[in-house]
Amino acid sequence: MPAVTDIVWWEVETPVPDQFQRFHEAMWGWTFTPAFEGTELGRDYWLIRAGDRGIGGLQRGPAGSTPQAGVRLYVEVDDLEGALRRTEELGGRVERARTYLGDNARWFANIVDPAGVAFGLWTSHPPS
Repeated sequence: MPAVTDIVWWEVETPVPDQFQRFHEAMWGWTFTPAFEGTELGRDYWLIRAGDRGIGGLQRGPAGSTPQAGVRLYVEVDDLEGALRRTEELGGRVERARTYLGDNARWFANIVDPAGVAFGLWTSHPPS
């Protein structure tokens, strides 16, 4: 069996990429750069950037579609409750509030952005 050494890319598909972009730009400061101009994906694909680093891709899904089942991406945050409040301020919803994972002092929560895409939040910081 081949060994996995690192995750090199992640991708999100939603029929409303503009909502995804507005939410995640305001939440994390991510920016979105059109990609693959001159190809079939040209008007429907963006590179997701954190600063000057490409971290993933955003693709427009068919109108009326819902995101496909798949892997949930977890984003590490210092202030979990602040991220949950900001999610709701930006039109997203909290799917699962802070949940303790046991002896290693780890917590997570799940959110859904306005485009219907689920994300996990992860922290090692206890509630304040």
